[in-house]
Amino acid sequence: MTVTPSMLYQHKKTGARVKVVSEWDNGDWYMVEDQDGRLFTAYKTELCPDEVATKTVKTLQVKDKAAKEEPRTFPPDARLNINTATAQMIADHIKGIGLKTAREIKDLQMSLSGERFNNLEQLKQVKRVDWDAVFAADLVRV
Repeated sequence: MTVTPSMLYQHKKTGARVKVVSEWDNGDWYMVEDQDGRLFTAYKTELCPDEVATKTVKTLQVKDKAAKEEPRTFPPDARLNINTATAQMIADHIKGIGLKTAREIKDLQMSLSGERFNNLEQLKQVKRVDWDAVFAADLVRV
C-alpha cells in the first residue's frame, strides 16, 4: 500500500477514520491518528483508503482557508462511536435496534476488559442485529 500524505484511511478493525503520521519497517507498519486524537499502530492490511472522506476534507479545507479558519484534518463524522454512546443514542441512530437491544449492547460493553469495544467484530455477539448491514452502511465505529 502506497501512503499519500494527505489521504485518509479507514481502520478495518475499529471503523475509525485515521491519517498516517509515520511509517516504518519498509511501509509494513504505520503510526496513525484517529479523529479523537488517539495515536496507535496499524499493520498495512488493517488500513484501506477512504477516498470519499479525503475528498470531503479537501473541500472543507478550501472553505476553511477562505474563511480564515484553521483547516480541518477530518470531515464531520456522522458515525456513532459505540463506546461513548448511550443506549438511547444507539437505538435512535441505528434503524432496527430498539432500546432493549441497545441496552444489551451496552451491557456487553461493560462486561469487556476495559469496559470498551476494541473492534467492530465484538458487536456480533449481540445476535438480533444484522451487523454486516450496519458495518456496510458505515453507521458505527469504536
